[in-house]
Amino acid sequence: MSEEFKSLVDQSFEKGLNPIWMYTDDYIYGMMAADESGGRWTEISYAFEMDDPLRTVERSADLSYQFLFEELEKGISFYIKDFNVLNLKNFGKSLETLSGPEKVKSLINELITNSSKYSDNFPIIKSAEESSVLKEKV
Repeated sequence: MSEEFKSLVDQSFEKGLNPIWMYTDDYIYGMMAADESGGRWTEISYAFEMDDPLRTVERSADLSYQFLFEELEKGISFYIKDFNVLNLKNFGKSLETLSGPEKVKSLINELITNSSKYSDNFPIIKSAEESSVLKEKV
């Protein structure tokens, strides 16, 4: 299972669109493009204490955006006490007129580029070079 996860991490950086990878003490959460246009995204979670830790689900960009936003708002903010949900919501408002693919890409790029705007301790992987952090956890 962990080899499959490591393979997904590597593949996510080969798609041409930035993936997002975040981690907590209990799980790793990621989202990567399932196609070149960003019209479909694959959500990946790896829960450390589960018998079957790896879960993947492919969805449309619109649904993927909603799931990613909810993960940040409820999941990550639960673990990262200084996570600024208000900044996240304000950024989300600026995306309302965009298409689903553009919303996902914009949110991921914002979090990678301006992670300190959301938390001083944001556990986010910003590049393929940093992905070893994820692989060491599984």
